[in-house]
Amino acid sequence: MHSSMAQTYSTLMFSFSTLDFPEKDRFHAWVRDNHCDCILRSDDSIAFNAEATGAALGPLILSGRRWLNRTRSSAYEINRSGRHIRTDGQDFFRFTLMVSGRFLCRWNTPQPIKAAGDLFVLDAAQVNEGLVEAGDVISLVVPRDLLPHRTALLHGQTLPGGVSRLLGDHLLSLLRNLASLTEHEIPYVVQSTLQLLTAAVSPTPDALVEANGPIRNALRERILRYIDTHLLDVDLTPDRICREVGLSRAKLYQLFEGSGGVMRQIQRRRLRRAHQVLADPSRPQPHIAEIAWRHGFSNEKYFYRLFKTEFGHTPGETLENIRAGAVLKHAAPHRQDHVNRPSGWTLPFGVPGN
Repeated sequence: MHSSMAQTYSTLMFSFSTLDFPEKDRFHAWVRDNHCDCILRSDDSIAFNAEATGAALGPLILSGRRWLNRTRSSAYEINRSGRHIRTDGQDFFRFTLMVSGRFLCRWNTPQPIKAAGDLFVLDAAQVNEGLVEAGDVISLVVPRDLLPHRTALLHGQTLPGGVSRLLGDHLLSLLRNLASLTEHEIPYVVQSTLQLLTAAVSPTPDALVEANGPIRNALRERILRYIDTHLLDVDLTPDRICREVGLSRAKLYQLFEGSGGVMRQIQRRRLRRAHQVLADPSRPQPHIAEIAWRHGFSNEKYFYRLFKTEFGHTPGETLENIRAGAVLKHAAPHRQDHVNRPSGWTLPFGVPGN
């Protein structure tokens, strides 16, 4: 692992699925070589169906894990003892965001039960004994020397405060956009991530000032995700966004002043959603007026004008091109290298191997 910010990194992504193994071997494949003892506590009739994806980003390792058996849950015990710590030499912090499922810490720590929305810290140099209820999680492995010394005091603790929530948003966004990162962007992503981490574990005035840019970006990302979730709600207004996200109108307008304002963002995202519907050849041919109305445009002529300004062609031309099979695809090439087990990595936990 490297701590230098100057070198250029590439995103070699990994993917791993227990579905590639016989059902009886899936749990053992999932926990193999993960630097702790693991014991399955669930009924043998529950298939251990899970997958992991992620990538190394310079000195950081980001991974996302999903539980695929949505009808039934599974549970297993983990135990990283003093023996493991002495023999494997692992020296990192792992920040884990619970998306679903639960984790129960079996040592004396505040808030021993971790549930959806919690972001907590584990120190590889300290004993870790717990019970995992399989769910969806995101983890970030960070070398010890890149974070303040006091991070070790947070072992097993859920990070409180607004910065930690923004850090969780940042991890969600980062995992979602891994495949589109360029080599040039990765050092800046690493730097901003470390600034957010430092502000979350040691929220001193200096750390908060240094993390101002990443905090601003994470807050903007949170607002955009809220907008996307409620995009077609007729009452999606700045006042509602401020109330639900928890910020002032002045701060909201400040965050979007360089991109035409928050209502412009809503309008553009509605136009893109309408374009997706019109450009989907698997759908029955829609009525353009109905699509416009559904996406918040009561005036069809106004919708036509905005649509052509945004995409360079009218809604009708979009339909014609799609039906003729001549739509140009503007998406960037999907740059993603999948390997089952990167050299030196332990899957599915994104932990560096021996």
